[in-house]
Amino acid sequence: MFNILVVDDSSDYRALLKQLIVSNYPNAQVEEYDPDMEGIPKKSRNWKEVSMVLLDYDLGLENENGLDWLQIMMTYPDMPPIVILTTETSTTTTVRALKLGAANYLLKTDINSDNIVSKFTESFELVGLNQESSMSTSKHGDNLNDGAMFDLTAMPALENILTEETQAPDFVDISDDNEPHIIIPGYSILKEIAKGGMSTVLLAKRLEDNLDVVLKVLFTKGLEDSSGLKRFIQEYDLISAMNHPHIIRIYERAFASEFAYIALEYLPQGDLSKRILDGISTETAMSYLRQIALGLGAIHKLNIIHRDLKPGNILFHDDGRLIITDFGAAKIISDKMKEITMNNMVVGTPYYMSPEQCSGMKLDRRSDIYSLGVLFYLMLTGKKLFTANSISMLIQAHINDPIPELPAELSKYQPLIEGMLAKDPDERFQIVDELIAGIDWIEQS
Repeated sequence: MFNILVVDDSSDYRALLKQLIVSNYPNAQVEEYDPDMEGIPKKSRNWKEVSMVLLDYDLGLENENGLDWLQIMMTYPDMPPIVILTTETSTTTTVRALKLGAANYLLKTDINSDNIVSKFTESFELVGLNQESSMSTSKHGDNLNDGAMFDLTAMPALENILTEETQAPDFVDISDDNEPHIIIPGYSILKEIAKGGMSTVLLAKRLEDNLDVVLKVLFTKGLEDSSGLKRFIQEYDLISAMNHPHIIRIYERAFASEFAYIALEYLPQGDLSKRILDGISTETAMSYLRQIALGLGAIHKLNIIHRDLKPGNILFHDDGRLIITDFGAAKIISDKMKEITMNNMVVGTPYYMSPEQCSGMKLDRRSDIYSLGVLFYLMLTGKKLFTANSISMLIQAHINDPIPELPAELSKYQPLIEGMLAKDPDERFQIVDELIAGIDWIEQS
């Protein structure tokens, strides 16, 4: 059992957030708190009984905001972790919140997105709450976000995207069981894999050749913010330019007045997370490193950086190949898509972010190489590179903490670790070809 205090001036939003939390975490108790009616929560409250505070940045008060309250509340004895709720998309606000002691922050506009459960999951994990005994199984499926701190699966692209669409599929009304049913010409829907507020992931069979595919469907009816649709199309545009054995294949996209979809390669063999959990040999880790590096090299040659490399985004093909997936956070290095990405937010998954990514600096290929180094360290040791009790502490570890030494029996791989995880990008492998050369050298030594 854990108790969450929701401090927000909107009764509708408090109720919606409460319903969302309780429906996904049945053992949670949520208390709604109106800042206008009750003022700042009292220091005398028994804070030991509160597991987490969700504190709105915009309290609806004339001279105070959530960061003012955060600064005061962090001085209270036994204060539980505070997560800031905000509609602000400026890095300044979020960085200030973390510096003042916030354990995490959540964009309020993500209340209907696929990854809201994963965001809560990560918040609970980072503040040390017992998820395993408290949470129900997510209804949103596996690997949609794998704990990404920010909106990485909103499904990304370019301006004026509705000028070259294919024939639009039809939308069928919600049935009595309250499940949306979609008719997409050329496909037979087999089952729902995952579902969020505005999108659904389906397993389908392509009728022309009986091929199993994954359909990512984004519902656009009533969608006020077009950035989700743009990112959705960007994911298609980026991946469709690739034809590589270690990059997921995209088959098709189409649009209707009420939803859009992309058809992707179906990879039912799971992701890298479980393999790492089960333990993998050093030889296998090196093989995986090489395969992921080859995929990254193909991405980088198209002037694309992935920006969210992690185990959940590495899937297995039926023939055993590793496949890089989820390009929702990807970005063209030329900055052509700068306004389409994350509105100047720091994007990525904290455990795998480079120091420059943590600092909100401009990224290049070397940031992906750092993330791959974190992943390689995890494959070798079974342990995360850095752990912390809050996102701000984890970010500081990536920026400041020294690179851990591998155990003696793994010391031969230390040069690779050093070459990928150097704090200064100029001291890392500069391109994937250099990393491949390093892998060759280690394997031949």
